[in-house]
Amino acid sequence: MLRICSKEEFIDYIDFAYELASDLTKSGYPTYCDGVKTKAMFMERSLKAFDRETEQILLFEYEGKVDGLIHYYFLPEDNYLDTCFFLADKAIDRALSEFRAYAAANFPGYDLFLGFPADNQTAVNFLAGHGFECIESDYNNTSFLTRFEHIKENRNVIRIRQDNYRLFQMLHNQIEGDMYWNSERIYEDLDHWTVYVKEKEGKPLGAVYYMDARDGWFEIFGIDIDRDAYDPELFKELLEAALFDARSRNGRVMTFFCDEEYEWAAKECGFDCIGKYLCYKTHLE
Repeated sequence: MLRICSKEEFIDYIDFAYELASDLTKSGYPTYCDGVKTKAMFMERSLKAFDRETEQILLFEYEGKVDGLIHYYFLPEDNYLDTCFFLADKAIDRALSEFRAYAAANFPGYDLFLGFPADNQTAVNFLAGHGFECIESDYNNTSFLTRFEHIKENRNVIRIRQDNYRLFQMLHNQIEGDMYWNSERIYEDLDHWTVYVKEKEGKPLGAVYYMDARDGWFEIFGIDIDRDAYDPELFKELLEAALFDARSRNGRVMTFFCDEEYEWAAKECGFDCIGKYLCYKTHLE
């Protein structure tokens, strides 16, 4: 059974919730097993749900006691529904079934997105078997930037700003599909993004784009290569440009969700793999 969690109840269950969030087999994404996020960050982010109209935390009860918690948020202007955490100890398949029904009843017409580590086999098997489409499958990586003093500045890439944004747009339009951070949204929020492009004779070859999350933590959202060509050397060049920039800005860590075909290249650039990430989507009727 799902029911709304009060702030007082959440504080009572905070240790239980964080224990689940720290176990890849009992939690969804974002993961707290990456060596970056802490219990203090978990508490701070979770407590914001009680002050926001577009977020809520639910308690999941199973066999007479609390078995998990679900923190969800929604963007009405985009009909978008996602979770800040999805946690269950013994019956995550039951929790997913109940949450899908809850979401359909409360958010008809929305798209529901749920991300889980491949380690959580019960969850991914449920989603795959109940009409959810797997829209992303890649590897979650972390780079601890203080380890990499050898990285040098790459003068072959250029910083993207409003006046040369078309160079990045030409690449990103090729792959953006229905992703949330499309060219238009990144442009509108460009002050919070760092985008680098390698170009030749005015033609963009590849781009890397990332955000500064907090406290020296950067997150790469993607690397786009023209016509989706397989180019490991260009891929590594863009990755290293991002790492150098983040480190020069006193960054501590950088995270990056990498496609399987380039995972070896990410590791060569000094990233540690946390695990495989799967994202599922369904439309709520």
